[in-house]
Amino acid sequence: MHLDRRHFLSTFAAAGACSFAGRAVAARYPDHPVRIIAPYAAGGTTDFITRLFAQNLQVELGQSFIVDNRPGAGGNIGSNMVVKAAPDGYTLLAGSLSTFALNAAVYRNIGHDPLTDLVPAAMTTLVPGAIVVSPSLGVRDLKGLVALLKASPGKFNYGSAGNGTSSHIALALFLEQTGTQATHVPYKGVSPAVVDLLAGNIGILFTSPTTVLEHIRSGKVVALASVSPNRLKALPNVPTVAEAGFSKFDAYSWNCLFVPKGTPSSVTDTLCAAVNKIMTKHEVIVKLEEQGMLPVAEQTPESTRSFTQAEFRRWVPFVKKMHIAVD
Repeated sequence: MHLDRRHFLSTFAAAGACSFAGRAVAARYPDHPVRIIAPYAAGGTTDFITRLFAQNLQVELGQSFIVDNRPGAGGNIGSNMVVKAAPDGYTLLAGSLSTFALNAAVYRNIGHDPLTDLVPAAMTTLVPGAIVVSPSLGVRDLKGLVALLKASPGKFNYGSAGNGTSSHIALALFLEQTGTQATHVPYKGVSPAVVDLLAGNIGILFTSPTTVLEHIRSGKVVALASVSPNRLKALPNVPTVAEAGFSKFDAYSWNCLFVPKGTPSSVTDTLCAAVNKIMTKHEVIVKLEEQGMLPVAEQTPESTRSFTQAEFRRWVPFVKKMHIAVD
């Protein structure tokens, strides 16, 4: 719970890039197509990120990187496929905060131990969130929302992509930190939650900016704050939560490429170095920032491993306190 996630970007920047320690080994991997398991349905945030990096990994490493969407059980089906795959670098997982940490606290049995069965190779992006509301609430800033919730505890609803998802956990954390109450309405994915937000059936939603950008710009949804270190280029007029007066609230998500345990370090070094190079491409940075996402600065497998493990230690105890149980 004590990791300053806003320090994450500068930590990576200071860490130094992954090196091709042994270019002869790096040159041998990959020598045939690589499959990236995306554990969610096509069209979502993880799918967008995975396909963007798959295209660029193909350019950098000279082999096809094929995205294989395997949704189900909150991402556990796809994760378990990778855990059981040969540890040779040819089956990767496009993992996230949810698949690595949140699911371990939400599901009674996810079928593997994320800390020991999966090895992080490289962060692909940070995914800030935004607290958005229906115009019908009549609030224009985060302090106004807190005042409204305190005046009518439990009266207003907030939606999420489902029980135990990052959109659920983030709002639960915000309510806890502000001493407020609201009624949770889980959906099967963020898209139906956005539909109900537009219809006024729910009043509040925490979501990736990419899912509501057009509605914010059209005025159909009001963005109160972004959960990010700095203002997002996609939402330049929306304050960060720190600017809005809630500096302790920090709940943005992330995506990372994982490999099965036992995968040679030469493979993770190669993937990490390739991702670092991709992160320097102007066109990649622009595509990420246009969707309200943040590219990650130079990283190493070790810094990535330290970060993901700290995230596990941060979120699992908090989510367990919520007593969410999914079979």
